[in-house]
Formats: sequence, structure tokens, C-alpha cells
Amino acid sequence: MKLVLPGDKIGFVEEFVAGKGAFEESGEIFASVLGRVEIRDRVVNVEPFKSVPEIKKGDVVLGRVVDMRNSLALIELTRKKGVDRGLMHIGIAALHVSNVQNGYLKELDTAVRYMDIIKARVIDAENLKLSTKESEMGVIKSICSFCRNQMVRKGNELVCPECGNTEKRKLSTDYGKGDW
Repeated sequence: MKLVLPGDKIGFVEEFVAGKGAFEESGEIFASVLGRVEIRDRVVNVEPFKSVPEIKKGDVVLGRVVDMRNSLALIELTRKKGVDRGLMHIGIAALHVSNVQNGYLKELDTAVRYMDIIKARVIDAENLKLSTKESEMGVIKSICSFCRNQMVRKGNELVCPECGNTEKRKLSTDYGKGDW
């Protein structure tokens, strides 16, 4: 069996019919996933090596804040703890202000901001809802709102080493450590 990468040409429509893991374009058949080519009865399939990791309630995930809306931060998920591959095209998760910390939080942007990298727990896998209430959950990397340099943790605040700006976030105990 032949190994193919997404976009690799497998054959022509005169020879085969595109099956699972393959697509036809301009009379040619291409792989849509990384995997092994299997041909049965003129149908060419690409059996993937690994599927996208499933997200379940209780999973710990990493993501980047891609939008802020009143009481909601939208998070593009990038990794799941315990899985060495990225979560490509899994969707956008939601972090509601009520799930950021224990206790009342008036303004969401005092806890997370656009482009922050956060570690969160999945509390609803079907609707991709997240929580950062636990001490090890929260922002693990942040950039300065003014000069865009990486912020450094000083106690419970973040300080920009370049411009001196100080900001607050709901910080993870893993902030700035690089591994999670």
C-alpha cells in the first residue's frame, strides 16, 4: 500500500472513482488525508493513520483567544492534553465570564484578552464550552496590549519588560513555563 499526503495525486477518473479520504478535481483524484491508499473495485480510498482527537467533557485543552464579545471569549482550540497532535479545524470554543473564576467577575477583559493562550477544561463537549475556574487553568501566555511584547509574570500581575505596562489576567499556575 502506498503512503500519501493530503494533496498527493492518486490517479485519474478514467481509472478510479474517488472514495473515502480522496477527492476528484479536473479529472484527477487526490488524497484529502494522510494515510494509505486502498483500491477495491475501482474505488480508491485513503485510510487515515490517525483521526482528529475527540473532545470530551473533562478534557484539558489549549487555545488562543480569537474574539471577545461582551461576556464571552471565543477560543480557537489548538491542543488536547495527552495528545501530541494539533486539533485542526475542530471549531471555536466559548469561555463565558461565569466560567472564568470562582466568584464574581465584572469585566471579562480583566481575565482574558485577544490573542492570549489559555489552558481550560471542557465542561460541555457538544457545545464546546470551557472553564478556567481551577487554579491550573487560565492564561499561560500573553502579549502586551500596547507594544505586543510577551508579558512576564510578577506575582499576580503581568508586566511588559519592554514598555513597563502592567495588566491583570486570570493566570494559570503554568504561566510562562512553556509546557503544560
